[in-house]
Amino acid sequence: MILSFSSFVSFLKIGGKHVLKHSIYNYILFLILLAVVFSFKQWKKLLLLVTSLVLSYFSAIMLVAYGNFIPKIEIIKFLIPAIILSLAFFTFLSFKNILKSKEKYVLSFTILFGFFNGLGSSVDVILNIKRYESEFFPILEATLGVGASVLITVLGLLTVTTLLKKIPKFDKKKWVFVTSAVVSCLSVFFIFKQVFY
Repeated sequence: MILSFSSFVSFLKIGGKHVLKHSIYNYILFLILLAVVFSFKQWKKLLLLVTSLVLSYFSAIMLVAYGNFIPKIEIIKFLIPAIILSLAFFTFLSFKNILKSKEKYVLSFTILFGFFNGLGSSVDVILNIKRYESEFFPILEATLGVGASVLITVLGLLTVTTLLKKIPKFDKKKWVFVTSAVVSCLSVFFIFKQVFY
């Protein structure tokens, strides 16, 4: 059963708020790393990454909704910042020319990130769709909201990065190093917070 337009918009907002909500730091940190690695000229690769993130997010929620899989939120809250930390580390290595092929591991981390975020938000999404006969369309609409918000955020971050590159004597390697270091420190903080608090 396809939902009404108002319900469609409602679930789009649920998905969008999941990305842009100020208390959910992980999307912003992850997308910052993508923005420093890629540029507008690489839009096809970015589109592939965003699509992969959205599909893995959708797959995770469908697994919970139809596969009777119960995710352990405590483990997921640990794994998400660990994935961000790993991406930050590999981003740093790639610009130190230690790693040559960055696209493959970025894609892998993006799929993992989308999947575990889907598991983490599945409980909230499913609670909002219990009153509907079919869970498929509400899940799809919430996922579209996530995808739209991710795309808007990436475009905004890319715009900022592009403007920074126009600054005289802008050093991209230093920018990547500083960004990776800051994201790494924040990720370590959230990992310790999850473990010890």
